Amino acid sequence: MWTKRSRSRRWTGPAPILLLLPGTPQRRTHDYRRHGITNLDAALDVASGNVSTELAPRHRAIEFRRFLARIDQAVPADLAVHVICDHSSTHKTSAIQRWLLAHPGCSCTSPRPTAPG
Repeated sequence: MWTKRSRSRRWTGPAPILLLLPGTPQRRTHDYRRHGITNLDAALDVASGNVSTELAPRHRAIEFRRFLARIDQAVPADLAVHVICDHSSTHKTSAIQRWLLAHPGCSCTSPRPTAPG
């Protein structure tokens, strides 16, 4: 968006992204906002095949803890819950670790990172 000032024109919108050279990663401006992307948490009951999902606009420990609490309420106390997580640091926060210690029937694992190439 261009605005007119006396004797000059000033760009008031986000800074345009410069052309990329081959092999250069794409950059974003300081005011970039993710549009239309959400975080998906899903749980599968292996015995019945039911899938429980939760969509969240952000990927934070607060939303993940809310999802864990919802799954913990839905699962009977005599069954164990095994959570497989990605490599995100959201699952490694102290709040999530305290929640897992308070709920011994629930365990969280992450796959091992793979070597590049």
